[in-house]
Amino acid sequence: MPCVTGECSIQERSNTMHSFKWLSSLLVTVVSFHFIKPASATETYAAYLFAYFKGNATVDEAIHFALSDDAHTFKTLNKGKPILDSKKISLEGGVRDPHILRGENNDYYMVATDMVSAKGWASNSGIVMLRSTNLVDWKSSTVDIPTVFSQYKNADRVWAPQTIYDPEVKKYMVYFAMRIGSNDIDKLYYSYADSTFTKLETAPQLLYKYGNNAAIDADIIYKDSLYYLFFKTEQSGNGIKSATSKKLTEGYVLYNKYLQLTTEAVEGSCVFKLNNSNTWILMYDVYNSGKYEFAASTDLRNFTKDPKPISFDFKPRHGTVMPITDAEKKALLAKWNPTEIAESRSAMVIPSLTFSVRGDVLELVFPKKITSATVLLVDPSGKTVHRQIVSGLSVTCDISGVSSGVYQLFCRTCACDIAGTRLIVR
Repeated sequence: MPCVTGECSIQERSNTMHSFKWLSSLLVTVVSFHFIKPASATETYAAYLFAYFKGNATVDEAIHFALSDDAHTFKTLNKGKPILDSKKISLEGGVRDPHILRGENNDYYMVATDMVSAKGWASNSGIVMLRSTNLVDWKSSTVDIPTVFSQYKNADRVWAPQTIYDPEVKKYMVYFAMRIGSNDIDKLYYSYADSTFTKLETAPQLLYKYGNNAAIDADIIYKDSLYYLFFKTEQSGNGIKSATSKKLTEGYVLYNKYLQLTTEAVEGSCVFKLNNSNTWILMYDVYNSGKYEFAASTDLRNFTKDPKPISFDFKPRHGTVMPITDAEKKALLAKWNPTEIAESRSAMVIPSLTFSVRGDVLELVFPKKITSATVLLVDPSGKTVHRQIVSGLSVTCDISGVSSGVYQLFCRTCACDIAGTRLIVR
C-alpha cells in the first residue's frame, strides 16, 4: 500500500444538505480513493493514455483523454467531453495539440497550443502549461511569448509545444514551432521551464531549421544515445521527416526521407513505444481524410505498416500517447468513467469529514461520534476488499492487505435519514 503522509484534502460535490434513504438508509458516506502507486523503473505498464483535441470548431479545441489496453483500440473518457475547460486554462479560449509527459519525480506534465483557429492561422502567440501529481488534478498557467520575451514581439504563431527532460541541465525543456511575423517561416525553438512548471525562464532559442521551408509539430525521442527529432514539413510535401543528434539542443542532422506510409498530407506525429516490446509506433493525423494511421519500427528509421487495425470511438486530432500503469488507468477511470457501486439519488454533505492514510493504516474521522458502523472498501468492479465494524469518533483500519489502486469507501449504519456525500479524495 502506498504511504501517503499528512491529511488528504476533500472536495465536496455539493453545498446543499439533503436527507435520503438508500438500502433502508444504510449509506453514510462514499469516498473515492485515488491511490496511485508511483511507477518504478521495473514496474510494467499495462495501458496507454491518449491526450488529444477534436477539431477546428471552438467547442472541440480542448483537451480530451482516451484509454487503450493494446495501443490500438482507444475509448474516450468523460463521455467524450473535455477533461478541462479551455476557457479557464487558456488566454485565447481554445486549446490544441496537447502533449503529455511522465516526469522524473512521479509527476506529469502537459503543454498545449493556446489558440482558437476561428481567429486565423496567424493569431496565437502562447502556450498552456499544466502539471499534475496524479493525472486527474491539473494546475495550469499560460505563457504569451511576446509579452514575456520582447525580442519576439512579432511572433504570430506558437504551435504544438512539447516537453522533454534535459538530464544535463536537470530541467524540463519545452520546444515548439514559432513564426516571427508573416515574412518568416515556422522554425523549431526551445526554452526551459522553471521549477514549478508555471513559466518559461529562458528566452526561446533556435532548435532546428528545415532549410528554407517551414517545420512544425516536433516530437523528440531519446533512443540508443541519440535524440530523434520528428517534425512535419510545410510547403514542401506536408509529411513527416526526422533528424538526429547526440545533443538535445543542437547538432541535428536531417534524415531526408518521408516516414509516413501514405501519399496524403499528414501532420501531428507522435512516437511511442509499445509496452513490453521493442516496437515503436509512429502515429500521424491524415487530416484531410479525418483519420489516423500507425506505422511501426524497431530502429526509428525504417517504418512499415502496422498490421494491427486501429479504432477510436471518437475522432482525434493532434495528440500524444503515454504508457501508464494499471493503477493510473484505474485512477483515470474513477475520475472520468467511474464504476458506480451505489449512487445516491441526491447530493449530500457531511461537513468536516477528514481522513488520512499513513503506511498501511487508514484513519477516518467523523463529524460526530457513531455507535456502530460497517466500513467497506470496494474496488471499481464492485468487489469488497476490506470490511470492518467500527465505533467512535475516529476509525482506524488496517489496510495492509489492500493493493495500490482506486477504491470507494462505504460506511454503513442503522440510523435512518443520514446526511452523506460523495467525495473525491485528492
